[in-house]
Amino acid sequence: MKYYLLNILFAVSLGILSVSCSELKTNLPVEPAISVHGAGFSDPTKANFHGTYIMENNWNIKECQSCHAADYSGGTTGVSCNSCHTSPGGPTACNTCHGNFNNLTYIAPPRALNGDTLTTYIGVGAHTSHLYSNTLSTVACSSCHNVPQSVFSTGHFNSPAQIVLQGLAVANIASNATFNPSNGSCANTYCHGNFAFTKDSAAPEDYFAFTDSVMAGNNKTVQWTQVGDSEAACGSCHDLPPKGHIGYPQLPLSSCVDCHWEVVDDQGNIIDKTKHINGKVDVRGD
Repeated sequence: MKYYLLNILFAVSLGILSVSCSELKTNLPVEPAISVHGAGFSDPTKANFHGTYIMENNWNIKECQSCHAADYSGGTTGVSCNSCHTSPGGPTACNTCHGNFNNLTYIAPPRALNGDTLTTYIGVGAHTSHLYSNTLSTVACSSCHNVPQSVFSTGHFNSPAQIVLQGLAVANIASNATFNPSNGSCANTYCHGNFAFTKDSAAPEDYFAFTDSVMAGNNKTVQWTQVGDSEAACGSCHDLPPKGHIGYPQLPLSSCVDCHWEVVDDQGNIIDKTKHINGKVDVRGD
């Protein structure tokens, strides 16, 4: 009887195992990898792209540091932000949010924060004309607005950018320079002709160049979003030559080189833009 019961139990066990094995599933779904951000976070074509997410959350990039480390090298995630953000500073480089993402030397728009590249958009405007294709002068970003020392500097994430005319923009007599954000106009700036150089302040050997007690510019009001020769053409910010300066027919434009040889050539073309629209008169090799 004992062996009989054992045989029965053994047979039952085989049956159970046989049924269990035959019903095993081989096409069970694989548990998906856990993602904090969701699909498309690294894809700029997706609505969930991390650049969009950060912008919509007031540019709070410090949240990224909490997982990816202070230098964005990976941290607890093991995923380095710097593999894509290769400029010095990683994601905090200036050209990450505005400027050319692939060219660190282009840190100002175009590309505005919203991705716009049209000069008719106030966030783009004449940035390129002032900073990158300017053949008339050397203009610093700080002439028109404060330059943050860090991406986390107070006021950096304000929108729109706070225009504070200073430096070259308010040189000479242009302390009343203003920018009107409602129409994008710039008025009373030294850069566009709000200047006056007096005869009394000139060297005696240069008195002959004055036909009045003052040489003055045209004080032209310009439109930030109207990019073209009409806003900064030679002769628009000051007459050729300036008011109060000896001129035609006594002094043709080709004669400017006689006194301003480090600034212009014998055709009146600017040859050293660091000595034009720089806050002073460069004359006779000064």
